[in-house]
Amino acid sequence: MGIEIHIAVAHNLSDLSLVSVVDQFRTLDNIFGEISEYYAKLGFKHPYRTWAVRDMENWQREWDRQFYGRIPIGFDAPAGFSFYFGPHVVCIHHHTRLSLFCSETEIRQLLRRFTWQVLCLLSVDRAIYSPDDYGVFDMIFEGKTLSDIESDLFQLAKPASSLAELESQLTPPRYYIDRYEDFYVEKTHKA
Repeated sequence: MGIEIHIAVAHNLSDLSLVSVVDQFRTLDNIFGEISEYYAKLGFKHPYRTWAVRDMENWQREWDRQFYGRIPIGFDAPAGFSFYFGPHVVCIHHHTRLSLFCSETEIRQLLRRFTWQVLCLLSVDRAIYSPDDYGVFDMIFEGKTLSDIESDLFQLAKPASSLAELESQLTPPRYYIDRYEDFYVEKTHKA
């Protein structure tokens, strides 16, 4: 057992029906396939599932609904991902352990490339990586924007300066804000 990775990204999607979400994220099909192949070659039985609505009514207990004020909209997605939509931010959960994500270059870059494609698709410029269950998830479903979440987190602690530091931080909140500067450099050099 270990802590899994959560990725928070701003969104402005208004139609969160299954058909619309599948259509919106269809361009990720190739990277979903790459991630599934990566795990298969390592011998992991990583789930390759299709898009499906998660039963969020049963996911939350009555007191959770009162706390959040709303029931999040959740989807299972291919390659072991789950997407949880709040009003302004989507939390993308993946089964990759935080320690593996932070320490193994190949999977880290593969998941960062996936997130980069999500950012481009949603026309946003950054993502927050955090371990599961460290408060970011709650802030998303309280209806906060990504900027609000960053501000609230910063009042509690500075973000990790690197993914290696994120892995070594011991006290919450543990988070890293990725602005993908290296991806912008690669894109500029390829042009």
